[in-house]
Amino acid sequence: MIKSSFLFSGCVGGICALANVLGQEVCDIHHLYHAGKHEEAKLLQHRLIAPNTAVTRKYGVPGLKQAMEWFGFYGGRTRSPLQPLKKDDVEKMRQDFCDNGFL
Repeated sequence: MIKSSFLFSGCVGGICALANVLGQEVCDIHHLYHAGKHEEAKLLQHRLIAPNTAVTRKYGVPGLKQAMEWFGFYGGRTRSPLQPLKKDDVEKMRQDFCDNGFL
C-alpha cells in the first residue's frame, strides 16, 4: 500500500490513465493537497488505487476503454492484437470502481 501521496514525495505531475474516466477526482487530489487538506488528499488517492490498477496494470487498454464507456465517454472497440475484456473481468473491474464509491 502507498504510505504517502505522490505529492508528499515531491512529485509535481504524473501520467494518469485514470484521468480519462475520473479526471475530476485526480485533479481533486492536487487541489486538496495544495489547500493543506493532506489527509483528505491521501484518502482520495487511496480510493483511486484499485480503479487505477484496473485500467492500467490489471486490464490495460481494454479496461480503460470499458471504464470510459461506463462514464459516458467513447472508449470504442479494442484493436488487434488486443481483445475486449471477458464478461467476468468486466464484473471484477466494475467491483473495483464500486467498492471505492465511483460507480
